[in-house]
Amino acid sequence: MSIDLFNPRSMMQALLQMKPPRTFLRSKMIRRDEFSDREQIDVDTKTGVRRLAPFVNPATGVGKAMDRIGFSTQTVTPPMVSPKRSLTITDVQKRLPGENIYAQQTADERAAILLGQDLAELDEDISRVEEWMCAQAAFNTTTVAGTKGTLIECKGDDVDETFFFPRDPSLVDLAPTASPSGGLGSSTPVSTQLANTRRWDQSGADIPVQIRQIRRQVAKITGMALDYAIIGSDAADALLTAPSLSGLSGLLNTRRLDLGLIKPEDMGEGVTYLGTFNGTGIDLFAYDEFYIDPADGVEKPIVPTKSVLFGSSRSYTVMRYGAVGITSGIDQQAQLALVAGRRVPDSWIVKEPAVRMLKVSARPLVVPVQNNAYATIQVLS
Repeated sequence: MSIDLFNPRSMMQALLQMKPPRTFLRSKMIRRDEFSDREQIDVDTKTGVRRLAPFVNPATGVGKAMDRIGFSTQTVTPPMVSPKRSLTITDVQKRLPGENIYAQQTADERAAILLGQDLAELDEDISRVEEWMCAQAAFNTTTVAGTKGTLIECKGDDVDETFFFPRDPSLVDLAPTASPSGGLGSSTPVSTQLANTRRWDQSGADIPVQIRQIRRQVAKITGMALDYAIIGSDAADALLTAPSLSGLSGLLNTRRLDLGLIKPEDMGEGVTYLGTFNGTGIDLFAYDEFYIDPADGVEKPIVPTKSVLFGSSRSYTVMRYGAVGITSGIDQQAQLALVAGRRVPDSWIVKEPAVRMLKVSARPLVVPVQNNAYATIQVLS
């Protein structure tokens, strides 16, 4: 029995077997993928607290009730991303790139090759959206109704949706200023804002001290220990040439890389492991990746060039997918169905002009359940 390669079930199996593109920010932030059988998903927000169990009288043995640590939940509809591509008679008659000029491939064989290439490219385009979403959830800090947090803004044709995730005001991205109240580097910091004299390109930067203070601040708020930092290009250059580190040979070491605990092949393109400062427990990575902003057509960095994201690999951040609606069958037998999955492919034929359409859809949304396990710092003006 022949197999219809353009059947959604066949294409979904092919997508499941493809290795996803390397997306470093997603791999560091997202603990797992979760799927909903509805179009909607639940967005949870949780903040850890440190409580001591109560002492009780051993003679009576009566325990003391303690409230459960709660969390807030709201139900949202994640945005749809749905790139598509056409396949024409001309496409399957032309020689493919790299194909031997004397090859005798049939139109069906070329169609199968093009299907695989198109599925991979459309999947990569959606993966780049997910990477961009992670960057928005990490770096796009703002204030909504007096509450500080991060914002994911999804805009497109007839689409204008925003998703806001609260974060402790001491952990949001603030530009350096002349004299911040209780900023990083001070004896008793209450925020992660830098004074101009403590920017990373200044001699008074005391960078290892700043990193340790950020780590303590997050640990105080959430009980979680930061263990990595993702650094924008200008900030990475400033770190490597920091006047405050001049002459301190070996302070920034790469021992974990040398011992094989960090594998370069797992980091992907555009990622450079810079090392770690002794006593901080945080691995430092420079990340140079870009995307073309559809709003203005300008190529922009995924990580803002002057900022740093500090995060914990143990924080609970997930990528949640809503179900995608597709049709199955033709004419009178056509039915609507909701399909849960990371990618949902579909294909159909248009008779005039004769074209086969291929579409891959997804409804992803980054959900930083523990958004206080991240700190976003602007280290340059």
